[in-house]
Amino acid sequence: MAKQQKCPECPKGLPAWLATFGDLMSLLLCFFVLLLSFSTMKKQDFEKAVGSLQGALGVLPGEPILTSPIKLHVPIVRGDITEARPTLKDAKSEIEKQVEAEGQQENVEIIESEDGITIRIKDNAVFSSGDAEIKSDILPLLNKIGGVLARLPNTVEIGGHTDDLPIQNEEFPNNHWLSSARALGVLDVFQNEVGMAAERMTAIGHGEFKPIVDNDTEENRALNRRVEIKVRHRQESEESSPELVRQLLREADIGVEGGEE
Repeated sequence: MAKQQKCPECPKGLPAWLATFGDLMSLLLCFFVLLLSFSTMKKQDFEKAVGSLQGALGVLPGEPILTSPIKLHVPIVRGDITEARPTLKDAKSEIEKQVEAEGQQENVEIIESEDGITIRIKDNAVFSSGDAEIKSDILPLLNKIGGVLARLPNTVEIGGHTDDLPIQNEEFPNNHWLSSARALGVLDVFQNEVGMAAERMTAIGHGEFKPIVDNDTEENRALNRRVEIKVRHRQESEESSPELVRQLLREADIGVEGGEE
């Protein structure tokens, strides 16, 4: 009769490799949980999380703090993300502050409408009677207004207006010539001194044909003699054009190159 062999005794407890395997699975679980949390985490929380990982798990070098900030390049898009460009409302508020700082509240009026905003300036604040040369006192304010408008993508229309009293001298044969020269003078300031792109601007001389009040008193004639700078809302087609999107992406410095349409 064959001898019955004894089974070797199994060691007590779990094998040693199982503890290492369990630790590895726990780390992997933590890793995937972190990945999931990063998808909805704010930048500040992300920095804290990465800092806590440094040195703690032995997979990132350095101290358990974030030694350098994370550099993010966020494209400027229309939607939930705030645009870097100022809006017309921002521009109106900033121009009002500049007008007040220059003490020109009596001479400058800013009107908001469905079309956009209109900056109305009395002609005697900008020009002498029968002249189209801009006064030096108003130049600082015009430069500041132009600086605000230069940051907008909107088109700018500069209009010159006179009263109904006829004018005729060696330089200007009629009010149309005078109002056109005044509008062009303001355009030249925006282009040459501020650096606004000329293709964004138009200058129109309306003469006496677009009064805001009847030319029946001297006070009303003074109101009709004015320069108006109109900044219109952008059209929907302009806002969604591919060229504008590429421009905004270039401004965001994310290296997007324009392609063929």
